[in-house]
Amino acid sequence: MVKFDTKRVIIAGGGTGGHLFPAMAIGETLEKDGMQVKYIGSKNGIEAKGNYIEKNKIELLDLYGISRSFSLSSFMKNILLLIKVIKSYIKVKNTIDSFKPDLVIGTGGYSCAIPLYLAQKKNIHTAIQEQNVLPGLTTKKFSRKSSIVFTAFDESQKYLNNCNLFLSGNPIRKKIKEKNYIEAKKAYNLNPDKFTILIIGGSQGARSINKHFKKNITKYIEKGIQIIWQTGNNSLDIISDINNDNILIYDFIDDIENAYAASDLVVSRAGATAISEILFLKKPSILIPYPYASDNHQEINAKVLEDRGAAVMIKENEFNSSLLEKKIFELFESKESMNKISSNASKLSSPNASDVIKDKIKEIISC
Repeated sequence: MVKFDTKRVIIAGGGTGGHLFPAMAIGETLEKDGMQVKYIGSKNGIEAKGNYIEKNKIELLDLYGISRSFSLSSFMKNILLLIKVIKSYIKVKNTIDSFKPDLVIGTGGYSCAIPLYLAQKKNIHTAIQEQNVLPGLTTKKFSRKSSIVFTAFDESQKYLNNCNLFLSGNPIRKKIKEKNYIEAKKAYNLNPDKFTILIIGGSQGARSINKHFKKNITKYIEKGIQIIWQTGNNSLDIISDINNDNILIYDFIDDIENAYAASDLVVSRAGATAISEILFLKKPSILIPYPYASDNHQEINAKVLEDRGAAVMIKENEFNSSLLEKKIFELFESKESMNKISSNASKLSSPNASDVIKDKIKEIISC
């Protein structure tokens, strides 16, 4: 039931964790401040597959990306998508009319374009939260008419003109917080005195990274290194025969906050959410950007960290087992290098991003 004596905000975005988790972080902070929050996501996104958001707080749209291949099946798929867009338009219009938001904020993904479009058409305040250095398509399309665009990196300014930019950093979910290093290792039954690597290739894993560790796992074991390893669903076949108490393997890590806490070094793709969490927790990291990310945005993200000494980057086209092994062992053997990266990561972190965004939203809807 909508309470009209409180401020109301619709948060639209999802599809991947990179768009959903910032939406959740913002929503958690707004609700804590007494606002009513409604989410709009996609039936085909991560938000529909887990218990991330209470069912009565989210509307799911049946949307997916446009197929760009030239075939009859792609043509028919796009015709079906057009029908789904029309149905989603009506669904969002009804949601806006009944919920009567004071502001609609988009965090990216297929599900945020229609809510932003309708809100701007109805002269409702809109905001955008851009997680990456390089703005996504939705940000480019709706930024000029938005009341404010929250960015995570200074470098985004050169891509966005004639709009109201505000450097907020990326909001972090409340479950991602600094936990005790020793206790986290004990929770995983790991030796608190041993160097531990966390491998995360996004929710889908990273096949090239997985192949490296599969091939070279003995070298790490011989060095006394422990590994917490998120393989993703698509690479379990690669590592199915690994059996060692120092190597913990998961297709997906639900308690990622504990995995971060237990780790000394993170090897990861360079999605905005992973980067933001790594910076927030001041973790030394080796970033291997996903080469097929739209507009190569992961490499652009990682380059910012590398340039500021806050991470080590290895491009996919330069990636080989010997190079990754070399970088890992260099950090393993140099506490000074690890501490320096951690210190620089701390300087790029935005631990209060959610509160900063909340305060700016309150300013806008109070006008």
